[in-house]
Amino acid sequence: MKIALIDDEPEELDHLLHIITKYLPDSDLHARSIDTFLSGTDFFAAWKTGMYDLIFLDIYLKDCLGIDIARQIRESDKDVLLVFCTTSNEFASESYEVGAHNYLQKPFSEEKAARLFKQLRQKIHEPGYAITLPDGQNLILRNIIYTEYYNHVVIFYNKKGGSCQTRISQGELEYLLCQYPFFCCCSKGMIVNFYEVESYHKDFFEMSNQKRVPVSRRKSKDVQDAYARFRFEQIRQEVLE
Repeated sequence: MKIALIDDEPEELDHLLHIITKYLPDSDLHARSIDTFLSGTDFFAAWKTGMYDLIFLDIYLKDCLGIDIARQIRESDKDVLLVFCTTSNEFASESYEVGAHNYLQKPFSEEKAARLFKQLRQKIHEPGYAITLPDGQNLILRNIIYTEYYNHVVIFYNKKGGSCQTRISQGELEYLLCQYPFFCCCSKGMIVNFYEVESYHKDFFEMSNQKRVPVSRRKSKDVQDAYARFRFEQIRQEVLE
């Protein structure tokens, strides 16, 4: 995930950064990068639509309100997860308006952070969770069965809506998708969605659309381990439910 933190109190910002860095991996989520901003002005000087997967916003900033930043973000980015950091629920109704995922109440604590990260993980695994590609296309992650790369073009084979494609390098696509634990690059130029695996046969995956996606010998051990972790987590969730 690419994460942004916006808070005009340096100590609060450092504390939030510490908690996220320490406890986010426990939720099976991983931060590719975490950018920090001391004002809304600094944030918008750097921000572009689709730049972040998750943004933490302090409600009360010296130069503006966090809710106003959220409104501006939502004008062009409907998918980014927003979390408000606050000591008060004063803006609860407005948070629904901008589709905020949750609050993280100050003072920050490990317990509150762990609970929030668990909720974020559940959100990302939801069937409707989407990301924005560099060309502006919005893709629902769980709708993807697998991807195939050829000659600078990636084809997305989807459950609904047919296949689609975009010009992007395989490295860039892996950077976007493989941060999520249910995606795995199993062979050169191919990424599978573990949710859509019908069966695993060591050297290939049988997918839900009856297609076989090869597993390279070089990647076999890592792919097997990743799929085993995914299946274990699925079973664990079923037991907890």
